[in-house]
Amino acid sequence: MNPDYLKTVFLLSKLPEFWPFEFAIITACNPMDKKLSEAENSNRQQMLLDRIGNKFFFQLDGCSLDHTHREQSFALTCSRKEALEIGKEFGQRAVFYVTNGNLELMDCKNGSKKEMGNFIKRVFLSEPE
Repeated sequence: MNPDYLKTVFLLSKLPEFWPFEFAIITACNPMDKKLSEAENSNRQQMLLDRIGNKFFFQLDGCSLDHTHREQSFALTCSRKEALEIGKEFGQRAVFYVTNGNLELMDCKNGSKKEMGNFIKRVFLSEPE
């Protein structure tokens, strides 16, 4: 898995009123690290949004530390198992999962987890792209 995933920060245009106890952060962009066009990624994101329906609660962007790479993502309330299933369905190598403020990276292929620490410390306010 790409070690840069462990350096991901999250950009939001505003903070939500609350963060659920557990939630996933998933994108449909650039499956298996294959760079797609903006139009292709937009179409995939709409398909993901249609798929997650009422589980969706917030939009945010997963971003490299220097902000040179940014992917629109959705925060959704679901189980770890469902997050992995959705990640696989949309060709992702990994998804993020937050439990009680603690962030982890889950490998969609085998379900292994890497602890990433405090989620809020990786959240930054930014104007939407």
